[in-house]
Amino acid sequence: MNIHSTRKCVKLCMIAVFLAFSAGVTVAQVTVAMVTQFALSGFRQADQSFTAGVRITNKDILSALNASGQFNFQSNAQLILLSFDGNLPTFAVRERNGTNVTTTDISSYFVVSEPQELHSSDNLRGYAIYVFAFDNHNGTSFTVSGMTYLHAGLVSGPGISPLTRDRTLTASVYGSGTINDTAMVVRGTVNGGSAKAEID
Repeated sequence: MNIHSTRKCVKLCMIAVFLAFSAGVTVAQVTVAMVTQFALSGFRQADQSFTAGVRITNKDILSALNASGQFNFQSNAQLILLSFDGNLPTFAVRERNGTNVTTTDISSYFVVSEPQELHSSDNLRGYAIYVFAFDNHNGTSFTVSGMTYLHAGLVSGPGISPLTRDRTLTASVYGSGTINDTAMVVRGTVNGGSAKAEID
């Protein structure tokens, strides 16, 4: 084997090793899961001249999702916000059955957006306007927004070094929507906490 053939062989071997190594390497994406609670109350139009009280909690949101015909969530399921690598979170539902944990994406039905956010100089406090928009595509929907306080700190999880991420969320919100195709206006609070880091 001449020197040119040897160099070619070595080059091909290096490429093969590189490709094999690259195929086996995955970049872990850290997600922070925050348990979220909705407590909204207000009024719905019962008929043309009468209003009735209305209350919306996590249990009602889960029931409305089930009414879409796409889900069968238990009433004790958790409504969570998932933030990927510190980005704006998305909604999901988490259910536990013994040691089995199921997380279902519901971002097609429940969306959070952020028109504006300000940070303290140490980046441990955030002041934002959050908009929470829910629609089960079957007659029940609401859009509420308001001042949202985000408090950051160390968040950890199994096998994950502590990260500085949002740990709690507190929002005072108001807005409108429909419940079973009937107009309603609501106001209340959204609270998030019990933040934990996870690896996808």
